[in-house]
Amino acid sequence: MFKPNKAPQPKLSNRLKTILEFSDLWNLNEQERYVFQSAHNKLKGLEPNQLNVHGVNLYKTSDGFIITAIIRQSLKKNLALGDIRLIVRDTEGKDIAKKDFNMEHYGELASLRARPWMFEFDNDSLFVPQDEITDQMEFVVVFEYQQKSVSHFTLQLDEKWSQDLTHDQKESLTKTLDSLNPIAVNDMSISAYNLEEQANGVTIDAFIRNSFDKEVTLNNLPVQLFDAAGSLVAQYEFSLEQFTIISNHGRPVSLFIPKEIFKKVNPDWSSWKMEVKPN
Repeated sequence: MFKPNKAPQPKLSNRLKTILEFSDLWNLNEQERYVFQSAHNKLKGLEPNQLNVHGVNLYKTSDGFIITAIIRQSLKKNLALGDIRLIVRDTEGKDIAKKDFNMEHYGELASLRARPWMFEFDNDSLFVPQDEITDQMEFVVVFEYQQKSVSHFTLQLDEKWSQDLTHDQKESLTKTLDSLNPIAVNDMSISAYNLEEQANGVTIDAFIRNSFDKEVTLNNLPVQLFDAAGSLVAQYEFSLEQFTIISNHGRPVSLFIPKEIFKKVNPDWSSWKMEVKPN
């Protein structure tokens, strides 16, 4: 059974050690797992609330090159990466390639976890002639952060919600709000986190978050609801009647969608998503 030798880590109180895991989509043999485990063991711990990418190997191809890299995170929540942009540099710090990647199949990365992934850079992404790229060359890979994001939001409750909820319920709402993924600065986001099926429809609990530097008032909210098969189950526009969200706050809302407007009979609610309907 594979038992990698773990390299010693510096004993720094503010450094956090990650645990390496592998995607179910990767079928790696023992030697390949050893390569990643060995590279991971040599990495120094992360600072709190850090996202890091570390290059492992580079393989030249006829159309560019492929790198393998380990992504680690030390946030206090699971992280879904979405779209990212990576820059590859040589050991002198010269940019040799840059490309955007959709990380949908990467899945969520839990706190203090690390997971390797493969990234293909084609010729169109290169900043240098291809003959400057050599197989197994040393390199550095970094994230390019295109915009700042906000990860902490304060719970906002109107007077009725505040009076009707117990202390434990408020604590639960705060924990749910804290668990949501960061959003870009100067953005509005609706994050649905609970669906309750009823005889005459479904009730969806969601947070609306405001990362603008001023309060924002919504009068209506057009949404689309999809089931586990990806089918559009319903479209509905909610009247919110001057629904105001304070800057850097998250405000909960419960939305009821009546069954009579469903576009699909017997939706599969084993998984689901709700999105704001595009204009």
